[in-house]
Amino acid sequence: MGSLSIKLLVLALFIQPFALNAADEEQLNYRASYSGFFSVGSQIPIADVVLTTQTVASDADYLETELSVTSAPYDFVESLYPIRYRFRSWYWRDRSASLASEYYEKTKSEKHNLIYLDDPEKDFVTRNLLKSNEIDLLSLQAGDYAEENGLSPTGRLTGSQFDRLGLLQRVRYLNLVPGQELELPVTNGKALMRYRVRVEAAENLLIAGRSQAALKLRFDGMEQDENDHEQHAHRPVFIWLSNDVERVPLKVVSRQALGKFVLELTSPYSPTDSKVAKVNLG
Repeated sequence: MGSLSIKLLVLALFIQPFALNAADEEQLNYRASYSGFFSVGSQIPIADVVLTTQTVASDADYLETELSVTSAPYDFVESLYPIRYRFRSWYWRDRSASLASEYYEKTKSEKHNLIYLDDPEKDFVTRNLLKSNEIDLLSLQAGDYAEENGLSPTGRLTGSQFDRLGLLQRVRYLNLVPGQELELPVTNGKALMRYRVRVEAAENLLIAGRSQAALKLRFDGMEQDENDHEQHAHRPVFIWLSNDVERVPLKVVSRQALGKFVLELTSPYSPTDSKVAKVNLG
């Protein structure tokens, strides 16, 4: 399976056995599968994915969300192309903007980047943590990172763009009904893109043997080519969120040239009594 396809799957996911608090803390467990050329049409599991959100301090005005991906439980994938990814996003508690994000990859090569989105003069600033003396997020807690890099929990900065994981958390915080659309600036650390999000339909999904009420969303990333013409950054990505106050990501589908990638919640989801204040789109 090609490295490009694996990266497209993970990056496209902006991407529970139990819910801790719908507003600020949760742990969501998924399984990623692939069907296509390399599996001769069969759908095979390729990775386990964990999405966690936590508060970094009781008085902090920002949250941390982490998406980790590993193929360790799947010998076939490990023998061909072992997968280790970690994405982390720090964003304001009201989901109005991202502050910074981390991208770590260890496959047949290794990458580790930190993206600052709080610079008042630039859309984003990317640092290569493998080649610089920048702070190593692997050895520090998010609170230490924020304090040492000026991300004050009380001082608002001027940035208004998102990383992909922050985008997902922003969309989950909104009042959503079929037919609604929104656009937000998003960066992957290489370019600033314009993401269009459309609520396509209300549907029922069968997840872990249980029917779940869901909203189907379409995500289109648009970027500028060398001639400043807008083009699609990737094929459309479809995400189903639970149709309740918690907006839990239930399923993700991404079709690429080499096949289809699917991410599904591995346990039935039961909404808690937590009430999350939603933001009207207009």
